[in-house]
Amino acid sequence: MITESARLAIKYGYLKGVGKRYLSGAFVACQKEGVSLEDYFAINIDESGKFSASDFEKAERYADHQISKALSYGHHVISMNDDAYPDSLRVIGDPPPILYCSGDIGVLKKDSVAVIGTREPTDHGRIIAERVTRWFVDNGWVITSGLAKGIDTIAHRTCVDSFGKTISVMAHGLEKVYPAANKELASQIVSGGGVLVSEYGYDSYVAKSNFVERDRIQSGLSKGVILVQSDVDGGSIHASRAVLKYGRYLVVLGQSIRDVDNKEPKISANILLGGADDFAKSQLLGIPMDGLKKLLYLKDKSGLFNISEVLRTVSFTGPSDETKDLFI
Repeated sequence: MITESARLAIKYGYLKGVGKRYLSGAFVACQKEGVSLEDYFAINIDESGKFSASDFEKAERYADHQISKALSYGHHVISMNDDAYPDSLRVIGDPPPILYCSGDIGVLKKDSVAVIGTREPTDHGRIIAERVTRWFVDNGWVITSGLAKGIDTIAHRTCVDSFGKTISVMAHGLEKVYPAANKELASQIVSGGGVLVSEYGYDSYVAKSNFVERDRIQSGLSKGVILVQSDVDGGSIHASRAVLKYGRYLVVLGQSIRDVDNKEPKISANILLGGADDFAKSQLLGIPMDGLKKLLYLKDKSGLFNISEVLRTVSFTGPSDETKDLFI
């Protein structure tokens, strides 16, 4: 499925200075003003005089190339204007205007939790990741992660092996899989009824910032983020901050006695966020201390059902008044 609004968004997004924020704002404006995307772009872009006929021709060729690629792979491309676009992303404030998808796009609208963590988990961390993922799958949740090494891979693999549905958010075009070692896993995610999703077009440049931006989509798709293991400087902290920014829940998992006693560096964020120092927590997450009410600490598996029930209450109507302005 590739709609006309997706084609237009690809085309105009190629123009210099028309970024993702502008495009998502255009979709919101169209909805509020009751105008078509074509008319909005005609008034605000085509007639602006900023771009030449050559610019538009290049943008048209780029859009045609992207669509041709998507069709050749059997992929979907959906925009914020499409019914298939997930409400969970529509309300986050910085939504991706376009999603490239491989697999069942219907999964994007199902209740999801993001299972994330370090690329180098401890042995106990691997066990924790497997067990918590399997519990959520068995209780009807879709698992979202980023296909990175470590916890991400464990979460996706456990979900596939448990016959669950999983969403992998990629930091690059869908013509590639990174890390390459996960190519087979990516294929199994799709064949098992899950979906690979990216906001990046085919053959696009992969910058370090892509992975931070990817993390916000993991959080945005989910009702909550499950932080399995992370150090205080880990990339998983980006997704942890984002989920709180969106007014949803961050669930921090307790660690094994052995890892705590050994002062494993890869659990330092979990230890800090599970401790009593609210000021230190707020500094790590970039929120004032009264924003910590969305931070939940899960000491052991006995609290999983209660955590799940809390997460089910999350609705996608946008961040609540008490959380939407938390970030400092």
